[in-house]
Amino acid sequence: METYKPGISVAAGGLMLKWDLLDNLMKLHVFQGNDVNVFINFESIIRNVSIYKNILPLINFHKQKLVIELESSILNLVSNYRRYFIKNNLNPKIYLYYTTLIEDTQHMSMYNKFYRSYYHNRYMQNPQYKLLGELLNNIVIPEIKLILSYIPNCYLIESKTFDSSIIPLIISKSNQSNNVILTSDIFDTLYLFDKSFMTIYIKRRYSKVNVITNTSDAVESIIRNENPFDMSIFESEMYYRLLLSIKGSKIRNIRSAKGFGYGKFMKILNEGLDNGIVLKDFESIDSILQLFPTKYQSDIKLAFRCTDIEVQYNLLSEVDVSETISQMIDKSDIESLNALNNKRFLEYPIDIKGLLE
Repeated sequence: METYKPGISVAAGGLMLKWDLLDNLMKLHVFQGNDVNVFINFESIIRNVSIYKNILPLINFHKQKLVIELESSILNLVSNYRRYFIKNNLNPKIYLYYTTLIEDTQHMSMYNKFYRSYYHNRYMQNPQYKLLGELLNNIVIPEIKLILSYIPNCYLIESKTFDSSIIPLIISKSNQSNNVILTSDIFDTLYLFDKSFMTIYIKRRYSKVNVITNTSDAVESIIRNENPFDMSIFESEMYYRLLLSIKGSKIRNIRSAKGFGYGKFMKILNEGLDNGIVLKDFESIDSILQLFPTKYQSDIKLAFRCTDIEVQYNLLSEVDVSETISQMIDKSDIESLNALNNKRFLEYPIDIKGLLE
């Protein structure tokens, strides 16, 4: 194969926002105190790697260069946000978070038998992505985790038996810091309803970037060409969760209404409003489930459970929580990090100053 052409860094770079844009977003959120947890959805990076053009030939013929460029870009993503928040007189702790690629029984399997099995199968069994899964699981992830353990307040946190979207909640409950989430996973927008979080949902398509920080824009990114007044119902957390249930999630094996279009969904809700069946909010999905065709009701009800962050958090054991917290390891070896940058990452340098200042 021809000479290696750099470019895989876009997988991590897709989550890197310009500082002037961040400045504008920061004005919309009130921070209490100077400590801030910055959560970066690592699964978004994994997905970006998996859809990168000609990824398998690159693994086969240019594995070392691919790994070094990818690792460098991930570390520089961490550095970018660490430097930004320090510049704004905040004390950041940076967390890359993801669900492990190795399959394990999920707590949510009581509601969804195959919860997240697609995600694990995609990277560890599907012939099209198995090489990538092995590369990530055996090389990239362990090395990033090790390097970050030597960088103060920067961590790679994984979940095994529960969805990684719960990790920010676990960590936020363990301290009193401000919280910022940077993600390309629509399910993380559930944190938009938690005022202790500043949630930044990043959608990139080619060179265009759409940054979403409120529910109305999040809804519009899912449902298009609908009356904005009709969509205002999704300002309610319950109805927003219902919308995500209808949307589904491939990586979570949520197929609540395959073939059930948004137009029909909106029509059902509007008819329910007109007939006084749909209320501004509801406590139980059973109260409005009868609005939907019988063949979809069971799937919608189960999917609705899977969109509840608190339900998933309450399923955690003390071991789950303690294992999550225990992954925050801080060591110190500046000389080795500098040597690593001057040798391993010589061709794709990492911003050591930004990581250690």
